[in-house]
Amino acid sequence: MIVALGVLVLVAAAPVDESKYPEPLRPFLTAKRKDGAPFLTEADHAALAALPEHTRKLLGDAADLQLLGSAEHLHILLSLELAPAAIDTVAQDNCVLCHSDPGNVKGKALFSTDPAERKSNALLNLKEFVSDVHFRRGLSCSGCHGGKPTDDMMSKEIAQRWPAEEVRHKDRSWIPAFCARCHADPAFMRGFNPTLPTDQLAKYQQSLHGIRLLQEKDSRAAQCVSCHGVHGIRGPKSRKSTVHAQRIPETCGACHADAARMAGYTLPDGKPFPTNQLEEYKRSVHGKALLEKGDLGAPACNGCHGSHAAMPPAVASVAQVCRRCHAQNGMLFDGSRHKKAFEEHHWPECGQCHGNHGIQKPTDALIGDTPGTLCADCHVAHARSNALCNKTAAVFRTTLDNLASGRTEIAAQVERVAERGLDVEPLSRSLSELDEALVQARSRIHTFDQSEFAAVATPGAEALAKSHQLVDASRAEFRFRTRGLFAAIGFMGLVAVGLALKIRDLNRRRKE
Repeated sequence: MIVALGVLVLVAAAPVDESKYPEPLRPFLTAKRKDGAPFLTEADHAALAALPEHTRKLLGDAADLQLLGSAEHLHILLSLELAPAAIDTVAQDNCVLCHSDPGNVKGKALFSTDPAERKSNALLNLKEFVSDVHFRRGLSCSGCHGGKPTDDMMSKEIAQRWPAEEVRHKDRSWIPAFCARCHADPAFMRGFNPTLPTDQLAKYQQSLHGIRLLQEKDSRAAQCVSCHGVHGIRGPKSRKSTVHAQRIPETCGACHADAARMAGYTLPDGKPFPTNQLEEYKRSVHGKALLEKGDLGAPACNGCHGSHAAMPPAVASVAQVCRRCHAQNGMLFDGSRHKKAFEEHHWPECGQCHGNHGIQKPTDALIGDTPGTLCADCHVAHARSNALCNKTAAVFRTTLDNLASGRTEIAAQVERVAERGLDVEPLSRSLSELDEALVQARSRIHTFDQSEFAAVATPGAEALAKSHQLVDASRAEFRFRTRGLFAAIGFMGLVAVGLALKIRDLNRRRKE
């Protein structure tokens, strides 16, 4: 395609002379399967033609060394649809070339684009491997397994670097330190991503997972590959990553929602470790925000428990976790009389009323002095002798009910006023003031103080009263306009009758 004198001109691409390809590649171009169909598809030929000459030469060199073993092998590599730079990496990596050749490697050691079809190891998915964040940064097999990409044979270093197969699958405690060889080395990591932290191992060692794995030798405990995977590791921003914000609940749930895997674990009080957290979270306000609405700012498991330093939040830290988002409510609670009571009872501040994994959107129905409300039920058990507690809860509930029901009534009137063609701006402005007062009043509940609550609820009551006045005024104006309209219609009717009589009189006189 060229542009000449501002005119777009399409020029057909010149046919590629495949006879100029590296000689070792040429037999692959026409090789056929048993049924007579060519191994290389039209898409494969087009992909080869689009490669830079030096990349085709690298493939030719690999074919010459029989590391690119067949037309089928070439088809597999081209089907990955890699960028030329990535093809260059593959063509110069003897580990990948050897282990992706179905004519050379069988069974569990074969890198395959479809492990299920090839009956190979599911962890050796070639499509996943070439999408791995390590591969994309130039780190391939030898980075973890040892040896060099240019080695013709597997070296002794590979066997020395890894525990024996039966050992490494039974005892997984070697994995964190193995990954940390790179990820805990600031100098090394600076060459790839200077923003990545290098304290993950130190944090993990202090986590509950780390303590169970490294100190108690419990290989059921999660470690690096449990969450990040093996050959298909992606960065957390990728939606295919197992640690993408929206996939973290399922990643954690792979263990924590599995009753068989969690069997035998107990809570500090000796009760069996629950496995319904994922189910509860999905129904919670946080779960719906993250998983259904796509709000990536909503907390998932790691938002409260941490990632590499994952621990059950202690009572003292629960409120600090919640305050990362709900800072105002936390500050209001700090100045309340409940703060001292919660500390005396060792209650988690936010969790005592709102719960943890199954947190629902709070409603005014939680508040009040009647049985079944959160306040009343707690006061019966812990503050029966303090009449102020229930009185305060009753004031809160009555005030909120009045404001909320008034708001519903006024909102309906706004629509009616608009339908009548009247000016709704003053009423809408007053409604906004009422909405703001409701938000602030519901937040001030965390002070558990009537005076502080009244300071923000009173403007709401005033806005509600003003709204009623505006509604009354709009009704009066509508009645005035209606009467005026009827008067105008009546007057126009009289004029019309008068004109009709005058016309009839004129016609009579003309006839006479």
